Amino acid sequence: MQNQSWAQLVSGKVVSEETKASVPYASIKLIGPEYANRRVGVSADENGLFTLAISKFPVTLEITSVGYLPKQINLVKAEQNLIIQLEPGDVVLQEMVFSAEKITEEELRSPIQIEKLTVKELTNTASFNFYDAVVNLKGVDVATQSIVINTVNTRGFNSNTNLRFRQFTDGIDGQAPGLGFSLGNIVGPSGLDIESVELIPGPTTSKYGPGAFNGVLDMRTRNPFDYRGLSFEVKGATLGSDPYDQSFISLGTDFLGEASFRYANAIKNKVGFKVNGSVLSGVDFKAVNYDNIGPGAAFEDTHSISNQSINVVNHYGDDRAALLVVPVRVTPPNMDGLTQVSLRDTAFFVTRKGYREEDLVNYNAQNIKLNGSLHVKLTPKTELVMASFFGKASTMITGDDRIALRDFEIQQHKVEVTNEKFNIRGYTTMQDAGNTYNVGRLAEVMIQTAKPDAAWYNQYRNLYIAGRGNYQTVRNIADSGFPGGSGYESRYKPGTERFDSLRQVVINSIDPRNGARIFDKSRLYHVEASAKLNAWEDFFDSFEVGASARMYDPESRGTIFTDSIGNDVTNFEYGAFAEMSHKIDSRTDATASLRVDKNENFNIITSQRISAVREIKPNTFVRGSLQRGQRLPNIREQFFNQNLGDLTIVGGLPEVVDQYDLQNNAFLESALNKYNQAIGSEINRILAQPNGQVNVESLKYRYLSILEDGIIGTDQFNGIKPETITSFEVGFRSLVESKRLFEAILYVNHYRNFIGVTRVIKPRTSPLTDLTLAAEQANNPGTSDQYYVSDNSRNAIITQGLELVYDVTSDEGTNFVVNTTFANIIQNTDDPLTPGFNTPSFKLNLTLGHDRISKNFGGKVSWRYRSAYDWESNFVDGRIPGYNTFDFQMTYRIPKIYGAIRFGGNNVLNNAQFNAFGGPEITAFYYLSFGFDPF
Repeated sequence: MQNQSWAQLVSGKVVSEETKASVPYASIKLIGPEYANRRVGVSADENGLFTLAISKFPVTLEITSVGYLPKQINLVKAEQNLIIQLEPGDVVLQEMVFSAEKITEEELRSPIQIEKLTVKELTNTASFNFYDAVVNLKGVDVATQSIVINTVNTRGFNSNTNLRFRQFTDGIDGQAPGLGFSLGNIVGPSGLDIESVELIPGPTTSKYGPGAFNGVLDMRTRNPFDYRGLSFEVKGATLGSDPYDQSFISLGTDFLGEASFRYANAIKNKVGFKVNGSVLSGVDFKAVNYDNIGPGAAFEDTHSISNQSINVVNHYGDDRAALLVVPVRVTPPNMDGLTQVSLRDTAFFVTRKGYREEDLVNYNAQNIKLNGSLHVKLTPKTELVMASFFGKASTMITGDDRIALRDFEIQQHKVEVTNEKFNIRGYTTMQDAGNTYNVGRLAEVMIQTAKPDAAWYNQYRNLYIAGRGNYQTVRNIADSGFPGGSGYESRYKPGTERFDSLRQVVINSIDPRNGARIFDKSRLYHVEASAKLNAWEDFFDSFEVGASARMYDPESRGTIFTDSIGNDVTNFEYGAFAEMSHKIDSRTDATASLRVDKNENFNIITSQRISAVREIKPNTFVRGSLQRGQRLPNIREQFFNQNLGDLTIVGGLPEVVDQYDLQNNAFLESALNKYNQAIGSEINRILAQPNGQVNVESLKYRYLSILEDGIIGTDQFNGIKPETITSFEVGFRSLVESKRLFEAILYVNHYRNFIGVTRVIKPRTSPLTDLTLAAEQANNPGTSDQYYVSDNSRNAIITQGLELVYDVTSDEGTNFVVNTTFANIIQNTDDPLTPGFNTPSFKLNLTLGHDRISKNFGGKVSWRYRSAYDWESNFVDGRIPGYNTFDFQMTYRIPKIYGAIRFGGNNVLNNAQFNAFGGPEITAFYYLSFGFDPF
């Protein structure tokens, strides 16, 4: 056997044996055992000409085309100018070949929904990198964190910190152990090493573990035995950066560049290796939402005489408002035409002046990735794999607050033995937060360092009552070091030396009292094994069993978790599953699975699934499934204990939440809001009357029952419980004439003990001691604290959705896909839990493309629409307006050098938009790349 380190070129022409005329668009693919699970090949052009890169010989080619019989030829070396003659034959046989190219029969009759993207589809997607290709699949939501990181989700409850969606690369869980979710693809493969991406929407807990409630993204890389040689790619991009420039073409002034390479080889087909690397560097998307989400109009982004309570989205430090009740002088005319002076109460909310995000961070972004693997064939079918992945990133993300990742590192190391009958895998994930810091916490510390809230609000109120000037004069005095000698300082102004020096001190400190830096060197250790058994072969067509064990070792020095000095925290869990399938008859398949899991902090949980698929006519299948799954609270939901400045995020374990003594001592935030709304509505009603006089104190007393009903009782926060889902799904999939694919999926998910957050306010005085004083304190950030506690819903939560797909490919090769999704949530309005559904009720995707518009030219365009929806998160709540996005990519191939030039743009209509409230604004984005890839 001849082994090649570099791919070699095979070229030729496909003609009709009968007429010698060219056969346009014939399919030329490699066949054999090593290509059983993947497609490697090309299509001839309109003149029947083709060029194919092959890395090793001998090889068998299969040539097919509609109206001709398939033909196989063997090659022992690279050849050019091949003339391949096809014999005219039955069209039906060849339609089956095209059916396999569009969708395999195995995919058609799959008991679960699987969306698969091949190398060709990933390469030709209208996006800057392959990872973004999934956004055009049906039902997919993406939360754009930055130019480096996107968070993928399906079936609702989208978030920047998606805890219900799992992501894998070659079997390795992609989550950062200290965060509990995957940071996009910062440590994953580059586009040069990706072979396929599979998206499995919905609950898949039986096989992928108890965290896979919303879906799984499974990425597979290229094996060095099959893909040998050198590949490289360079890209450049420009971002539309001017917020006032809404022209169709807006190249902007911010730039981004990326370079990547891959090299793979094998020795005597026994030992293979590969190395990959990529560097991305440039300017990030910016979070510049300056809308006011407090009282008043959205455009009121500065304090004014009519609104002292603005709360701007990407301002930090102005989040919590204080309710001030003050007497004011009024001079209504009397009956004699003279004036009389009197006092009456008024009440209004006041916030402090925060800092813009752009004053606190720089928007430089970088992602460095290195990975490699060694593959040893122990037997022809058994392979030992040792692989390592390394990623380092500096960028912005949105978690429970805005986070500036700085020199953030993730390492993953894997050892695996695998063949077609069994798999044994062990890996570890290690993260290091580097110089990462919390932006909101930074702003809070700088504001409180100058003057604490308690002093600031007290001064503001006293100065206002004393008539020391208008609102601006009062605010300026409160923002100053007044009174002298008190130790207070004037508000630090951005751009000054005092501001910059204090900022540097705060972001370098991990002290929970006055620092913003995040220390996180958490670890994850995982082992698993699975085997396909031959037991009960007379009944089961397949029978697979598996088991896994995992340990989390968080290390944050108390900045994130409860692992302060002297309190080491670890968490251990393990589980096992069995999955079997049975053919009921020639047209009906049934599948069942069972999983059992145990976490050291919770009782045993189980997940079950049963599904059936029936062929109702050739290439047309219906399926149905019923699943009951349980999700264990993850490491964050158990042990989180992070002070963000204006609030504290608290895990749900009793030993974590009990330290804050919330039972009988705190209010539900929703109850406080209802209380304030009731008082505000009554004040407005009275003041609208002639000579209306308001006694705010009496109104506060009248509505105290609202707050009393919202006191945290002893039946709350007694320990978080696993979340349960019962999911029912039916699907229809039909392939017509091997060209048109129709698909429809309907699902209903019923959740019990849904895990979200319960928001509470704790005043300095217990409401059981003095309810009136506690109410006053709860409305002042200087005399109360805010907590978001991981908790279970009191009532059931139901989500439902409908997904439709039409995918057609013409005889000439043009592909058109339209898919749409409808989704909604049903929740009891009395439930205090905030679920964060964060999903548009309507999504529509359109794509149109042709890989061979001409001999070497191809292109694709896509258009996406999302309806408006509400966004809820620990960071900020708000309304995301509906938006649409248009993307395109054009590809010019240079076969003689295995090269391709690509030019494209994302959001080329320049509709400034965001898909996560409080996150970055996505502007027009254009890119140009050149790649050398023999595959």
